[in-house]
Amino acid sequence: MLAPELSIILPVKNAQQELPGILRFLQSQTEGLEKEIIIVDMGSSDHTVWESVQFVKGQEIRGCVIQNGPGTVPAALNTGLKKAAGEYVSFIFARRLYRDFMRSYLETARRMEADLIYGSANEAESKLASRRAINILAPPRIAGSELLKNVLEGKLQMDISALLFRRSLLLENHILFEVTNAVGYSEEFVFRCLLAAKAPTQSPTVMHRYPELEMKRGKSVNFGREIFQYVDSMRRIETKVKACFPKDKELIGLFEYEKIPSVILECVDILLREGESISDIRSYLREGGYDRLLTVNRHTSKRLYRRVKCWKLAPLLYKAPEG
Repeated sequence: MLAPELSIILPVKNAQQELPGILRFLQSQTEGLEKEIIIVDMGSSDHTVWESVQFVKGQEIRGCVIQNGPGTVPAALNTGLKKAAGEYVSFIFARRLYRDFMRSYLETARRMEADLIYGSANEAESKLASRRAINILAPPRIAGSELLKNVLEGKLQMDISALLFRRSLLLENHILFEVTNAVGYSEEFVFRCLLAAKAPTQSPTVMHRYPELEMKRGKSVNFGREIFQYVDSMRRIETKVKACFPKDKELIGLFEYEKIPSVILECVDILLREGESISDIRSYLREGGYDRLLTVNRHTSKRLYRRVKCWKLAPLLYKAPEG
């Protein structure tokens, strides 16, 4: 049997109610494409596995259902990647669905020989992406490391739920999800792909969420100290940046004085919302060495600069943003 062009990996757990609608939605978005759907169950206690098997059989599509057992989402995604046979890979999450992007992403990938495809946030980005695809005089394709700068500066949105990867990009660079992380694993994965990508390309497709079918139940447990795994994931990326791009002071500085301090305060904000005391949070920061990473300089954004200074100098006056 010939390999499919597209592998779609969907991790699920106790999604019996939402799964039929999500799978029908997924099938309608990819009808006619040479694809396989890999559903990885993470120890469901309801009829999620049965619903998955019935869908794969009933629709007579190429695919499989893997019972991965209780475990983390990164472990489930890695299991799906190891099973995938498609030239391209995309990840679908029950809690974050996007409309009508896979077909157009594939078209962009074929036309531009891209190894990472991302969408447009608005019509202006869409028009520019269209110009790049048909006009040699259009602005050139941006390198992965430059795209990462744009992401760090908030100029570009990238959501793993609306990305397409050439599988060879992942295989050749040994890119998998970090299984020790309950937090930050998807962002770390995307950043690693950006640093490795030789031909990242923006699709003209404007990204639109489909909240009507998204899973909204569950996921209400507190993170506690595990939230700082997010900082650890960004520190691993910073280390890779320094090793692979030692002369790119701008990119290194964005991690050191913007991204990592921002992530640390994001962790602080979450712990405050979870009811942790300021004294306990400061203790966590000291024990993990994270307090020493709360460094800013004149290149740090003004809002982050003020927040870091407030936390360090007057933590009792610090307030977590809403949300």
